[in-house]
Amino acid sequence: MDSFTAITIAVFLPFVLAGILPAVEKLLKEKVGWYASAVAFLSLLLIAQVAPEIIHGETIQGTIEWLPSMGINLSFYADGLSVMFGFIVSGIGVIIMSYSNGYMSKKEDLPRYYQQLLFFMGSMLGMVFSANTIQLFIFWELTSITSFMLIGYWRNRPMSVYGATKSMLITASGGLFMLAGFLVLNAVTGTFDIPTILHNESIRDALQNHNLFIYALILILIGAASKSAQGPFYIWLPNAMEAPTPVSAFLHSATMVKAGIYLVARIHPMFSGTEAWFILVSGVGIFTMLLAGFLAFRQTDIKGILAYSTISQLAYLMTMYGYTTHHEPGIGVAAATFHLLNHATFKACLFLVAGIVAHETATRDITKMGGLRKEMPITFIVAAIGALSMAGVPPLNGFLSKEMFYEASVEMGHLLGGPYTILIPVLAVLGGVFTFAYSIKLIDGIFLGKRPSKGLPVHIHDPSMVMLAPAIFLAGLIILFGLVPSIPVHNFIEPTVSGILLEEAHLHVKLWHGFTTPLMMTIATFILGILIYTQYGRIAEWQNRFNAMFPWISVNYYYDGAVNNAKSVTSQFSNRMQPGPIKTYVLALLLLTLAMFAIPLIMLATTLVPQNLNFDIPLYEGLIFLFMIVGALGAALLPRYIPAIISLSGLGYLVALLFIYLQAPDLALTQVLVETLSTIIFLLAIVKIPQKFKEHIPTTTLARDLVISVAVSAMIFIMLINATQGIIPPFESLSYYFIENSLSLAGGHNIVNVIIVDFRGYDTLGEISVVCLAALGVYNLIHSRGEDE
Repeated sequence: MDSFTAITIAVFLPFVLAGILPAVEKLLKEKVGWYASAVAFLSLLLIAQVAPEIIHGETIQGTIEWLPSMGINLSFYADGLSVMFGFIVSGIGVIIMSYSNGYMSKKEDLPRYYQQLLFFMGSMLGMVFSANTIQLFIFWELTSITSFMLIGYWRNRPMSVYGATKSMLITASGGLFMLAGFLVLNAVTGTFDIPTILHNESIRDALQNHNLFIYALILILIGAASKSAQGPFYIWLPNAMEAPTPVSAFLHSATMVKAGIYLVARIHPMFSGTEAWFILVSGVGIFTMLLAGFLAFRQTDIKGILAYSTISQLAYLMTMYGYTTHHEPGIGVAAATFHLLNHATFKACLFLVAGIVAHETATRDITKMGGLRKEMPITFIVAAIGALSMAGVPPLNGFLSKEMFYEASVEMGHLLGGPYTILIPVLAVLGGVFTFAYSIKLIDGIFLGKRPSKGLPVHIHDPSMVMLAPAIFLAGLIILFGLVPSIPVHNFIEPTVSGILLEEAHLHVKLWHGFTTPLMMTIATFILGILIYTQYGRIAEWQNRFNAMFPWISVNYYYDGAVNNAKSVTSQFSNRMQPGPIKTYVLALLLLTLAMFAIPLIMLATTLVPQNLNFDIPLYEGLIFLFMIVGALGAALLPRYIPAIISLSGLGYLVALLFIYLQAPDLALTQVLVETLSTIIFLLAIVKIPQKFKEHIPTTTLARDLVISVAVSAMIFIMLINATQGIIPPFESLSYYFIENSLSLAGGHNIVNVIIVDFRGYDTLGEISVVCLAALGVYNLIHSRGEDE
């Protein structure tokens, strides 16, 4: 199997096999989770098949024709970045689905749960391997939809619905901004193809010198920030913790929240090396890192602490990927990439531990816990490894990437010079201090100290190996990557860095580099972290008081206000725009039509009435026109509804007769069908109201309506008599285009059919929809009439 085929199958396999999961569940029952794990494992193996080529510096790309006229194809691209993400998504997917076999109750809707997990995994794989921006956007929004379903898995819980809705509104809206950015990018580069932009230096230079550069960057970064909970968009992630813990471990630690980070890494070669990139990416990253780390102190829910820690750690990655100068565009890329992999291991491990603790203690409130190390010794060891790695304690993998972060911060400060020489490293250390404090809180609050006398079950113990083994495996990776960093560095980090920087990368990562500045910063982090931790409770209480006094300072305050008031605001708006009387809508529509056509007609037309009009009308055609005028006058002047409707209907059938005379049977048939349906609807509705007009129309209103009617009629008359003459010369009939291209473009000899089915396919689909809706309306009117009788 060639590499492109392997990647394509790896992407679509979860979608296809998730479709038959309900049938498999009837055979495997509650063990259907192992089937889902096997599907994830197959995708992992397929990605592993292409890994050797990527490690040796090659890239893989293939295309299946989709929309060639728009330059959009179904295409996949594999380099170090996409393959590393592919390993994270599928590898963590195997672990999470295996863990779910012990976590999820047999009473749950397991087919729906595992189907949604597989759909999400396929969406993430499709996103990271997409080779064009439109395809990336489609998979991006699929991750928003599937995560919405997973977060709201417990649909009977209001907070689950609230969290799912919030995540959907924010991430999907951000995706629309991202799409706008991709369209701007296409306008500048002339292509949707990502590898074409990445590997063409002249296109990248033209992009950075274009006046639309900043707009494309801002729009794309809004999408990235919303998905990765950065800046003001962070508010959705804490509420998403209402999802089942395995979902949180999968989506909100290792995969979905890193989609924005992936996007930043993918567009790094296009936008880095500029001041705008550094200010926007690192600026948002540093702000979010400090804010989320500080806000984590007031959280009492274990998953709440992990949520804010995730926001903070993702901000680390944004900050590092944002470190750039014109001469050194990739200062923090290696550190960010290593920390991205490490974060996937220790954060997924901690989420699994949170699930174990909540499963055994029946609570997630950390204030009700303590002293569980004796009853859950294995869980305690695993949790300690994960938390200490997040805190950056050696010899665990988090220490290595944290030290690389400090090193990149020192270098960035030095290159900027002035106050930034000190400011950037100090801010980096402050972020590390907050991380150290909330990491220690997870260990101390759950496992150390004394066991509470009330509030916990009498018998608490380590869970079965079904739940424990995945967490132990991740803890083993944390230790292995820390002690032998060459394994992840040579197989994952170097190919990924090479894919981002578009040049070969060689990294030297080891535990001991001597007494360097980053090591001194690490020691300072530990000392300050311990001091801050002694005031942990006081800081949390101060935050609670501050939040109670100034609720308007929270972004959630404005989100809730906007969402909760949306119904009343839109109701007021609709009451103004939709007051009720149909006459008001018709009047507005006629005035708008008059303005839209009359203004350009008067400004651009050389003459309003052509001089060479042909008044030679055949007798038969003239009679039809005469009867049509009589029918129109009857519809307007007859004093009763039913005669007016019959007159209007007759006018419609006369139009159909005119179409037949002009040899347009398709139009005649459509006209007859629509006229018949509309007549039936009118008659069914009109018999329920008085048959004589009783409304008194004032003279001023009648005069106003007459003026508007004459103006609109005159405008339409002028448009029609100029239709074949040419208001703005030269005017060329469209018929020649259809005659010349119906066979070559659509493969049809019947030009009318080709126009209806191919050239005007969407218009025809709309007409069919109108007819179907009208038929449904007739059916409902007849049905309701029968019920009344």
